[in-house]
Amino acid sequence: MNILSLARKWFGRLRFKSKVITVFLPLIIVSLLTLGLLSNQLFSRSLIDRTTSNVVDESQLILSRTDYIFSSVETAANIMVTNINRMYDSYGAKPGTAMEPIQFGNLMQSRLSIDLSIFREVDAAVFIDNEGTIFASYIESGDDRKIYSMLKRVRESESYGRALWFDMEKRDFLTPDPNSPVLTLGKTVINIDTGEPYGTLFLLVKEEGLSDYFRSSDPDAPKSYYFLDNGMRVAVAEDNEMLMNPVNPQLGEAIQRCAPNASQGTCSFEDEGNLVTVTDYTRMDWKLVNIVSLSLLTADVQQNVRLSLLIGVLCLIFSWLGASFLSKMVVSPLEQLTRAMRKVVTGDLQAVTTVRTEDEIGTIAEAFNFMVRRVRELLDEVRQEQNRKREYELALISAQIKPHFLYNTLDTIYALNELDRNDEARDTTKALADFYRMVLNKGRELITLEKEAQITDDYLTILQIRYPDVFRYEVDIPPELAGTPIPKLSLQPLVENSIYHGLKKKGTKGFIRIFAFKQGDMVIVRVEDNGVGMDEFQVQTIMSRHLPKEGVRSIGTYSVQQRLSLYFGEEYGISVQSILAEGTTVDLSLPILPKGSEHQDV
Repeated sequence: MNILSLARKWFGRLRFKSKVITVFLPLIIVSLLTLGLLSNQLFSRSLIDRTTSNVVDESQLILSRTDYIFSSVETAANIMVTNINRMYDSYGAKPGTAMEPIQFGNLMQSRLSIDLSIFREVDAAVFIDNEGTIFASYIESGDDRKIYSMLKRVRESESYGRALWFDMEKRDFLTPDPNSPVLTLGKTVINIDTGEPYGTLFLLVKEEGLSDYFRSSDPDAPKSYYFLDNGMRVAVAEDNEMLMNPVNPQLGEAIQRCAPNASQGTCSFEDEGNLVTVTDYTRMDWKLVNIVSLSLLTADVQQNVRLSLLIGVLCLIFSWLGASFLSKMVVSPLEQLTRAMRKVVTGDLQAVTTVRTEDEIGTIAEAFNFMVRRVRELLDEVRQEQNRKREYELALISAQIKPHFLYNTLDTIYALNELDRNDEARDTTKALADFYRMVLNKGRELITLEKEAQITDDYLTILQIRYPDVFRYEVDIPPELAGTPIPKLSLQPLVENSIYHGLKKKGTKGFIRIFAFKQGDMVIVRVEDNGVGMDEFQVQTIMSRHLPKEGVRSIGTYSVQQRLSLYFGEEYGISVQSILAEGTTVDLSLPILPKGSEHQDV
């Protein structure tokens, strides 16, 4: 709350031009920043979505081409198996037709080379017969024990008529180039007629044959593709340094957690400033990964943001110039209006300002001139109202402090002394002294409900001594309502009416009860008696300003009503309910005093 108050004071001390700049400059800056951020987010997201869609399409194309290579290699293996069967039938299997091993080896190597010229997807072929003789389309010089391990794996897989794919690996055997990773297909060659194995065929596909398809079709958004095997190693990639190496562990975990889209088999996520798209290749249990740098991808968007900021700076400059112009057009008539207001502050209610425009400032000037005139009128009305208020109060006090009440009370005190009723005489004297002390004390207009009840109690004490057979009374004010403000001598006229117009005419001893309670946002002080009561005409008569018969001013109930309205407002006052032969109830409504506050006149 203190910070808010200090901010208001600081803002209030600023000149008009500074106020305009203080208000609108942040709005312009916030608007431009919001626009820049939103446009950046929207365009970036749109660009990312579009790139993801393009990557998905490219990935499907790469997978289709890769699948074509695998299918072609498997087709080549089937044809080569058929051709090897024919060679054995013609030159090596039947008795009397067998060739020399060297000659048969040359024919087998020639056959493999011819088949490779047909199937461009296969880079090399190796056939190993049952005796371990190697027939290769290149010069093989690998370790026999390592070769035997691969043979054993093919035989144990019982892949008769079915191809067995080995993982992409870099090795120094069964490969024409030890420096290049190769993908290997192994297949057992059997005699078609007898089912006996002739040996094992290996077809080799270099990694370059697969990575050639990874070149991006969009040069403005370079993309990096590579295949990961089921061990999270890079099997195929354009970058040779990545081959056969595991990916970053965090990236590998993210790829494993990435749930593929059911319809496309792809998923995307952002990782360390890159957009990563993963597509499953179920044929080899591989994953095709694409990585695009978000900074390169959104470079144009950042350029647009910088352009927006430049435009924003120009807007701020023009806003500054506009604020200066507006200040000059607005402040001059406002200063004239301020001078007139300062004259009014010093007490000169004849000050006016000249109306020169029809805009809001002109409207303010007209309103100021009207306000000054209205203030003059209201001051006159207030003076008249205060005079009437003082007239009511003085008339009431003079009526209540009239001599015959004092004389009658003194006569009562004298009679009590003659009858040796000294205690009653003492109480009456004390009640009379307290009554006048409270009535005349410091001339205060408002007192607390507790003090008003004491005045009324003193008054009733005196009258009860004078009329012991007419009434008895009870005063009950709750402590929480004791501090409620009330005009002085508001209850006494009501009590006096109850005694003289209600209880004295009854013929039997009556009862007056005074008590207070809360009702909504008001305090109700109720004066009720069981006197003779009144009809509706009598009730209206005591609430009117003039008594019909006497034609003179009534200072009783009407005066109390008027003073309550003057002090607290029209919603507060007196209500009277009476039933003939049963009694009268008078409710006096007061405002509730807020906690921690005190009325200045109480």
